[in-house]
Amino acid sequence: MTQTAPILWKDLAFDTLDAEVYAPKPASLLLAEQAIAQSQPGDRILDACTGSGVVGIAIARYVPGSRVVVSDINEAALGAARRNAARNQVAIEVVASNLYSAFDEAQFDTITVHPPAVPYPNDADWGLSSGITIATNGGSDGSELVIRSIVEAKSRIRLGGKLLLLLPHWSNVAKARQALAENYSNVRELARQTVEFFPVREGRTDAHLLAHVRQLAAAGIIEMTFETEIPLSIVSVIEATVD
Repeated sequence: MTQTAPILWKDLAFDTLDAEVYAPKPASLLLAEQAIAQSQPGDRILDACTGSGVVGIAIARYVPGSRVVVSDINEAALGAARRNAARNQVAIEVVASNLYSAFDEAQFDTITVHPPAVPYPNDADWGLSSGITIATNGGSDGSELVIRSIVEAKSRIRLGGKLLLLLPHWSNVAKARQALAENYSNVRELARQTVEFFPVREGRTDAHLLAHVRQLAAAGIIEMTFETEIPLSIVSVIEATVD
């Protein structure tokens, strides 16, 4: 779904015109708020899977002296991040990367990431644009990129640094928690929020797609309720420290 008006947050404004770019949503803003609170002047920070650039731009604006890199695999997203940085008059470095592949070991004090986490049946999609499909497709139970984002971040974070993960509970939360426990110390939830399962509103739904997520929820693999027209779930911001 293409929006015409910019999304406004604090004193920032984000372009939403490109249907190939994941626009800021309440979950994005929750991660941005926590990232600002947990960052320090002078920190070297990577915002991976940046989409519109909202989290990295927020850190650069509200944490003076932070050194922010944003990355994405989607060229349209990189273009949007550059435009939004210019629009909001902040300096960030924009890098094309398949998750963390472009970066060296122990390069960052903090990595923030909102990984693709929507469950996609093997034989169907949610009718979103190709760019948004890349930004959201987490495999059958939503966990594929979530687990990669957890495990592969560790080597890029310096000792004593941290991962700030936006974890949608419409993905396999148990797998994510296990990966966090196996790779990090002092794992804690900083914030959580109830949100809409946006593919139902923004994409194309049918009985097969809804049956897939209903089955995952019934099995306890994901957390989602179906009492409202748009199913609801939870997103958490997780902090995980590297020792």
